[in-house]
Amino acid sequence: MVERDGDVTSDHPNQGDLRLPTRGRRVRAADVAAAAGVSISTVSLVVNDKWEGRVAPDTVARIRDEVARLGYVVDESARRLAIGAAGAVAVVTPAFTNPFYARVSVGAAAALGAAYQVVFSVPEIDEDPVEMLVRLRGLRLAGALIAAPSEDVLRWLPADLPAVLLDAPGAGDGRPRVDLDVADGAVQVAEHLLALGHRRVAFMAATPETDTFVVRRTRLRDALVAGGATVFAPDALRSEVDAGAAYRAASAAIPALLGSAVTAVVCATDLHAYGLLRACGDHGVEVPGRWSVVGFDDQPLSAFLTPPLTSVSLPADELGRSAGTLLAELIAGGADAEPPAGAVRERPSVRVLPVSLAVRASTGPAAPSA
Repeated sequence: MVERDGDVTSDHPNQGDLRLPTRGRRVRAADVAAAAGVSISTVSLVVNDKWEGRVAPDTVARIRDEVARLGYVVDESARRLAIGAAGAVAVVTPAFTNPFYARVSVGAAAALGAAYQVVFSVPEIDEDPVEMLVRLRGLRLAGALIAAPSEDVLRWLPADLPAVLLDAPGAGDGRPRVDLDVADGAVQVAEHLLALGHRRVAFMAATPETDTFVVRRTRLRDALVAGGATVFAPDALRSEVDAGAAYRAASAAIPALLGSAVTAVVCATDLHAYGLLRACGDHGVEVPGRWSVVGFDDQPLSAFLTPPLTSVSLPADELGRSAGTLLAELIAGGADAEPPAGAVRERPSVRVLPVSLAVRASTGPAAPSA
């Protein structure tokens, strides 16, 4: 073998003075075929382990030798297209700007690994989620993970697309799903506040209010009322899941809340709590002296606020990993496999992950008077 002007030539007995790929260019199946003296289709049969009974063993050995010598690596995306197998999985979230869904997506991608190409999809500003699904139909998807879906999304989700729902308590379309036990989280919040003497509690809601947010609000209300508390949920105290929007809503609602003598405010998400805490500072409302504040999600930043935020810790990474694993099983036809350790199965197609309350300095004893 000799080198000449940046190219490599070979004295392979089947090819004579064969010119091989220029340095720096990706080695292709055609290069292997030329070096081994076979057709490209024969190389494809060998590298995809479909040669038995179709290619002679000595030819297989020769092709594998050339694969190793040339450093040929199979292009997985091209291979999937060649065999007609869709290898893309869509992870659909309401808003990737919410750090919670970023963590969910990372967990899902880790579970799916190199077997699938993960496509992240979120609605564009003011885009109807259904329009997003229409766009997704143009992809050759192997499956999809749908986080906190609305009823419209569930109605438009293609019936023949393998899909797993995430954080969708109460979804009744029969799809496999992985839920967080947000109902128990709401009860834990209620018990914590009742033990601190809080009897007048406000709730800051999320819009749009998907099933997971409905469960957080209603289970909290029921548990507080059962404990002798009064719950306030004014229309003004709600916003989209965004700290800036929450700040504006809280700023507008605080005067009325002060008049209602509430001693605690529970927020649908940590992002709502961030906006509320900023508004409390602007209005001179001490936390936790005047109001206790609680969030949902337990984002990494929440432990570093002033004061550190009490929040329901939702295992976002594990939610993504568990859903990704379940989807891979569903695509392979084995969705009835056992759930991961620590998960509780309600039904064969539903996995529920436990949550916990991280108690920090944003909650304290109820003020004697508000």
